[in-house]
Amino acid sequence: MVRRPSDCGCRGRWGSLVILRQSHFVPPVPYLLATELGFLDSVEVQSTRTTSSAEQLAGLLDGTIDVAITAMDNLFEWDRAGARLRLIAQVEATTPLGIYARDEMATMADLAGFRFAVDAPDNGFALLARHLLGGAGIDVDYVVIGGVRERFEALLAGEIDASLLGPPFDKLAEQAGMRCVSEVNELLPQLPGQGLVVRTELLGSEELTGYMRALARGAASGESMDEQAGVALLERHGYQSAAATAWAARARTLSVDPMGLELLTQIRRGLGMLSGRKPLAELCETGPLLRAS
Repeated sequence: MVRRPSDCGCRGRWGSLVILRQSHFVPPVPYLLATELGFLDSVEVQSTRTTSSAEQLAGLLDGTIDVAITAMDNLFEWDRAGARLRLIAQVEATTPLGIYARDEMATMADLAGFRFAVDAPDNGFALLARHLLGGAGIDVDYVVIGGVRERFEALLAGEIDASLLGPPFDKLAEQAGMRCVSEVNELLPQLPGQGLVVRTELLGSEELTGYMRALARGAASGESMDEQAGVALLERHGYQSAAATAWAARARTLSVDPMGLELLTQIRRGLGMLSGRKPLAELCETGPLLRAS
């Protein structure tokens, strides 16, 4: 969180304009609604797209990022890396995900021996791939390639053979001739959507409370918004043909789903990767959302 002088009057404490620095792969629906409807007018948010979860961790560690929209599972490894963070909200009901591959591959079994791109080898959506493919007895060559946009571009360029993709890149991949060989949400119906992770020193701040209040209002406004208007909003913000899917998966509430946390924990346990890591429930903090409510 940084502060800078305001040229047209001041707001926030200490007579300065407060800036919360947010990192995301794709802006979540509650944030877009809060922005569109003016709920964030009292909080300055500097929102930037990240290329990887490793980049997010580096920014959270060095203090150049205040909040990160990311896969909740990342918190297992980020906490172990020494970052003082808490999961304070869930900004998607679920993350629509599919395993997309070159057109000649029709099933997951066809991926055996081929290059499968992941964001990071030991956390995030990579573990979903390892859980699903390993459980089916399918061995692939895992390749680490940035965030979802970078993996999408690598798939189109022929640098990899398959990867996990979500909106809007899943539909863009289909339009480019790629094939969805498996719908992750059908196999894992309790998969939680992305979470909002914040540095612990900001937990009690007025700025974070104001930000959470705006996001909560954004999520609530989606319930009374016509579906066509909601889809149109996402299309304006780059979701394109995936707008309807993303709108359907939007968060109705920002409360973190404990069943989703349990699923992520079970996946790690099954992969033998839970030892020495705090349970996700210990890394959750409900205070900011409660104060915002």
